[in-house]
Amino acid sequence: MGQNDDLIIAGHKFSSRFILGSGKYSYDLIDSAIKYAGAQIITMALRRSNAAAENILDYIPDNVTILPNTSGCRNAEETIRMARIARELSGSDFIKLEVIPDTKYLLPDDYQTLKATEVLANEGFIVMPYMLPDLTIAKQLVDAGAATVMPLGAPIGTNKGLANKDLIQILIDEIDVPVIIDAGIGKPSQAKQPKQWKWALMRLWQIQPWPQRVIYR
Repeated sequence: MGQNDDLIIAGHKFSSRFILGSGKYSYDLIDSAIKYAGAQIITMALRRSNAAAENILDYIPDNVTILPNTSGCRNAEETIRMARIARELSGSDFIKLEVIPDTKYLLPDDYQTLKATEVLANEGFIVMPYMLPDLTIAKQLVDAGAATVMPLGAPIGTNKGLANKDLIQILIDEIDVPVIIDAGIGKPSQAKQPKQWKWALMRLWQIQPWPQRVIYR
């Protein structure tokens, strides 16, 4: 990417738009993803961590940004508590909000997400909320202090690609913060589609094994 293509999140500059998930694969692959794919941001889900397993923080270089997420939280109160714990453990002010009371379709609760965003942004977090692709809630999240918005391309795990393309395009046209497409991407050809959109990004969720097979959330 050229200099003009740098991704800016709350004043932090990234030359790569590859955001790597850390779930469901060996931590040894993190080194490969950083080396060969240029990952500069890595997600970390506290509730998916195994207390007896190796510490993921030992595998993430100091120059890579840790993006904890609140996966498993079902309301704003749980999310705020988890975000505070995540910052203490990781030392990172970045937080990806996932507030998902729906266990069947795993759709986010935008109202609870907004409540959590208001509190955490006021506490100095760099808030990156997972959300339904709705312009009204996106504007409210930005007004509440969100550094990005992260609409789902399709429901988690469906691999349907950009099923919400028209709604996401509205966000890209109207929202002044980065729009990160999150969830529903099923194959590399689907991940390529957002490249023509301003601020449209894609996020790798799991890699297993690297680099022969790539699975998008």
